[in-house]
Amino acid sequence: MSVSIEGLDNILKNLEAKLGERRTTRVVNKALRSAGEKSQKIVEDATATYIRTGETNETVIASNIKKNPYKSIEIGWGAGSRWRLVHLSEFGYTRYGRYVRPRGTGKLRGAVDEIESTIVPEMQKELKELSQ
Repeated sequence: MSVSIEGLDNILKNLEAKLGERRTTRVVNKALRSAGEKSQKIVEDATATYIRTGETNETVIASNIKKNPYKSIEIGWGAGSRWRLVHLSEFGYTRYGRYVRPRGTGKLRGAVDEIESTIVPEMQKELKELSQ
């Protein structure tokens, strides 16, 4: 699952013209880290609805800023194979010929929708204010 932001080219050009390349990089990185922390919290809240041992919820992490081909931050699970269990909880599974729909079905899709609707516009607003 990923969230993409379109139309930031003009904002970033204005920021570079106003602040310079180095300062723009710092501002963009700060905005990305802030968005990553908020996204991590939203995903933790979504996985908290089906806690059994708490390990899945505790291992939610936000990556460092990645630069290929554009800057991004990934939200996922740390060491171990928790993603397999999360996949089963998110989409359900078949057991003995019957489809099982766990309590966590669709919770992460809802988290991604929430991230798209709240954090992405918030980050765009921050960058627009700095570019003017």
